[in-house]
Amino acid sequence: MKRALLALALCGCVNDDIVLYETRVRGTVTAMATGTLHLEFHHATSFGEGPLAHPLGQFDGRVLPLMQSPYSLDETVLYPQQKGEGLVVYGWLDTDGDGVLCAVGKPAEPAGLVRVVGFPSHNVNISLLLDKQCLGSESPSF
Repeated sequence: MKRALLALALCGCVNDDIVLYETRVRGTVTAMATGTLHLEFHHATSFGEGPLAHPLGQFDGRVLPLMQSPYSLDETVLYPQQKGEGLVVYGWLDTDGDGVLCAVGKPAEPAGLVRVVGFPSHNVNISLLLDKQCLGSESPSF
């Protein structure tokens, strides 16, 4: 009996309601090269409030093959409302096909980031320019 209760206690689950906000992200992605487009959708701030808020918090991502510039973007995103605020779209272009942003000994790959104006809204438009070489989404240069 004690083992059954212990097993039940260890295997129990916690119900955490997740509230998702559906938004359609449309627009263009422009780069001076072609390759596989890696897109990340982030909260602008997450985990904390005020000056203690953590910048960015990825909640979704996509890999879109063989981008030709300019690329027309039309993606539906489910935004977890209680995990952060604001919407940021980050992208980079895998020009050498290795799946790694700017691996050592490989050519520079373009990246870009845009903070979505007018969010929350069920329809947003963006213009993402991949013009920064080898910068991750956390880079202060954005």
